[in-house]
Formats: sequence, C-alpha cells, structure tokens
Amino acid sequence: MKIFKILGLVAAMAVMATSCQVHDPFADNMEMGQVVPTVSWELSNVGKAGGYIKFRAKYYTSEDHTIDHCEVWGLFTRKTEAKATCRLTTSLSYTKTVTSTDTVRNYSLLGTYDHSKAEWDGHEYVLVDSFAVSATLAPVAWVEPKEFDHERFNMYYPASFQQEFKDNVIEYLTRDSTYYNDLRNIYINYDFTAQQFEALNTKYGLDLPTATESGQKSDLWFVNGDVVDHYYYITVDEAGVKTEHEIASPSDAPAGVNVYEVYQSSKWVYSRYSDDTGGRITSVRPQYMPAWKELLTLIPFEDWIFNSSENSYSVNFTRQYILYPQFRVFDESGKMGKDTETKYIELN
Repeated sequence: MKIFKILGLVAAMAVMATSCQVHDPFADNMEMGQVVPTVSWELSNVGKAGGYIKFRAKYYTSEDHTIDHCEVWGLFTRKTEAKATCRLTTSLSYTKTVTSTDTVRNYSLLGTYDHSKAEWDGHEYVLVDSFAVSATLAPVAWVEPKEFDHERFNMYYPASFQQEFKDNVIEYLTRDSTYYNDLRNIYINYDFTAQQFEALNTKYGLDLPTATESGQKSDLWFVNGDVVDHYYYITVDEAGVKTEHEIASPSDAPAGVNVYEVYQSSKWVYSRYSDDTGGRITSVRPQYMPAWKELLTLIPFEDWIFNSSENSYSVNFTRQYILYPQFRVFDESGKMGKDTETKYIELN
C-alpha cells in the first residue's frame, strides 16, 4: 500500500508540474529575456506655447545594461469650438455651436538628453530638464468683438455656418405661432427698406405696406382682441387633418359644430380664440408667410448676432492645443523603455 501511495503522490506532482508549465501567466504574457529601462516622470499639466516645459524623470535598468540617452516625444491635438448666438430675437434664444477635436501632429521628437545629464540618487537615475513648445501652438480666442471681421469669421468658422444659422432661426420664427411676437418685433424694429417691401409685393402679388418708420410699422401690424371681426369652425377629415373655415357669422356654420371668434387684426395676421390654449392664438396667415420668410432672409448674418445692449457681436471662437508627452529611455543595445502613464499638457 505504501508503494502505491508513493507512486500516486509522484503522479499527482507530475500533473501539477505539467499544469503549471501550460498555464504559467508569466510565460504567457512576457517575452523572456527582454530587459528594458524602467521609466517614470513628473511634469505640470499646463504649459506655455513658445516656452519651455520642465520635467523630472526617473529611470533605471539592470546591472548588465547601460543607458545611452533619453528622449521626449509628443502628440498634439487641437480642440476648437465655434459659437454664435441670435440677438435680434427676444423670445427665441438660439445658439449654434460647432466643435471638433483632431490630431494635428502625430508623435514626434521634442528633445534628446544625454545620459550623462542624469544623477544617480542611490536607487535610480534622476534627470531634471525641459523641452520647448512651438509658439504656433498658442490658443486662439475671438469673443464678443466690437467690430465684425468677415475675413476672420471665414477663417475660423465652417463655410456653411452662416447659412445654416440663418436657416435655423428663420425656420423657428416661421414654423408656427410659437415665436410670432419675435417675428412681429423684427418687422417693426429692423431697418427694412421700402424697396424691399415693394419687391416682395411684386413677386408674391401682395400689397404689404412699404412704411419704414418703426412707429408706423407698429400701427400697421396690430391685433384688437376686444373686437370680433368674424368667426371660424373646424372640420376633421378621415385622415385626422384639421381645417379651419372662416365665416362671417355663426349662422353660416353647419349644424353641430363649435364656432369660435376671429379678432380684428392686420390682413396678414390670423388672431382667434382656440380651445387648445383656452385663449387667443395669433399667427401669420399661411399665404403671407412666404413673403415674410423671404424678408427675413434679407437680414445679413452679422445683424442677427449683434448685441445692441453690449454693442458687440455674439460670436465665440476658441482653439486650444493639447500635448500628450512621452518620456523614452534607450540603452546602448537600442532597447527602449517608456513611461506608461498617459499625461497631457494644456497649452496656453
């Protein structure tokens, strides 16, 4: 029995040894015989473009290897943000923002340091030095300028930005009655010309007034909620589409429908009582909307974003560069070790 027990123990040990050889995590994950320098370093995460960035590096290797030199490498990314805010409206608060982050320079050599510059502290080599950063990587900011610079805007902003901005604002103003008051206020306060109104009348076969004085325009675009001008009722077809029918008096409505009031107003304005809101709702009549919409397109982009209270233009452009540095140490056989911790430096 003792002999069998001993043989069984030897067999078990052999199986264990074989298992260790197959599943050894070190053998699975390391290339044996590769000795590279061990590296770490410290530096600030803020630096000045056009200046020098100081660092403190530590490194060592095995006794049978000799350090040759050290290098600093860097990858540069650029983050840009371009914004513009509509100031010609009061109820509508609209800001268009475009952002991007991209790599502008892949890893490249920033500095080389001879090993003789390092000092041995009893445990490892310590190198205190710096590397230069190009002044072209300085941040850029163009914020709330007093004068609108078209050339600078075109350089900083995407080519489609202005048109997309205007299209979005005009869509908000003319889509429904939500920003009706903004639309009215722009008509009254913006300096449209009589020739612009005349051109719209000719194009659309309308007779919009050509007055240019704010006071006159305010009188012309009116709603008198105390005076009922006529009435309307609603029908709904099989597809669920609602249609409003305007009538002179309630007696003109079909039997069994609800009749609502329409109030006295400018001919392009439709002001009426609505059960949906439990009160008055006012909008521009659909047949007049294309003319008002085209009138809005005549307003230059810079007028949309002019902040009259601050006497400035509501553009905000920023560009910042971020450096991802890496410290590398080479021994005389060409083996390289590097710091594995990702570091970044915001350049100012």
